[in-house]
Amino acid sequence: MQINQKYTLFRDQMKAQLKKNNVINLFCLLLMIVTFASCKSSKNAVSTKISSSSPDAVKTEKRIVELINQNRQTTRVMTSKMNLQLVSGSKKMSVGGNLRMKRDDVIQITLSALGLFDLGCMELTPDYLLVVDRMDHQYIKVDYKEVDFLKKAGIDFYVFQSLFWDELFLFGSKGSEPSAKNFDLIRENNGVKLTNEDSKWMALTFLADMIQNMVSQTTITGRQANTKDISLDWQYQTYGKLGEKKFPTQMLININTGKKPIQATISLSNLRTNDGWETRTEINKKKYSQVSLNTVLDRIMKLAK
Repeated sequence: MQINQKYTLFRDQMKAQLKKNNVINLFCLLLMIVTFASCKSSKNAVSTKISSSSPDAVKTEKRIVELINQNRQTTRVMTSKMNLQLVSGSKKMSVGGNLRMKRDDVIQITLSALGLFDLGCMELTPDYLLVVDRMDHQYIKVDYKEVDFLKKAGIDFYVFQSLFWDELFLFGSKGSEPSAKNFDLIRENNGVKLTNEDSKWMALTFLADMIQNMVSQTTITGRQANTKDISLDWQYQTYGKLGEKKFPTQMLININTGKKPIQATISLSNLRTNDGWETRTEINKKKYSQVSLNTVLDRIMKLAK
């Protein structure tokens, strides 16, 4: 059998296996990170309120936010290789791909199997969220305001941008830098916890590493009666270098619908500042059918049972 025939046979077998495992479920789990249900951190830390008379108060209250903001990436574009692991109960999925981001413009996650088969992509822009499933020839495209929870909470593209870039942020701030006056500060072990409860819908909590002056963990927690158990826990575990500054190379995201926990691990390598790539994904509507968000959310809830 010729090499081309062997490759074609192998490709078709792999695609059939991926199809059997229902690739759309992978995108449902990935979409859950954006449409939001999650788990609270299980860490039991000792916390003490920082008083203005504390020896560390000058640094923590007047400097920690400033120092974290100074460590923000100045490069406008980043690209990297990516490995994504998703776990939900007995379901475990691991795929490769790429992460590409352009400041204030786009976040693109492309997924592939064995580096050979394009499974699809997720694309976030300031205007819309797009998920393309190339195995089942389906796509979802919605405005953030179409997701009731995100609309009420004020969660938009800029929130996700700050999460991926490891930054402090405020809801509705369009990515601008917050200041120390926006947070309540609490000593937590070797770090500082910064909390903002300006939104009646969601509370923001950041754990700051006082040695690296970086955000080590971000948690978004619901404040309403029907959302008080909802939170997103996003941890930054390792760092590499992008340009002249640090960039997270491993992020652990814990998610929960209140029934079955879901965990996502994003590992990045080969960080670059390359541009010249297409910042928008074109959809051939003759070959791809659009799926409603409600249909996908129903799948998400079934996966979480």
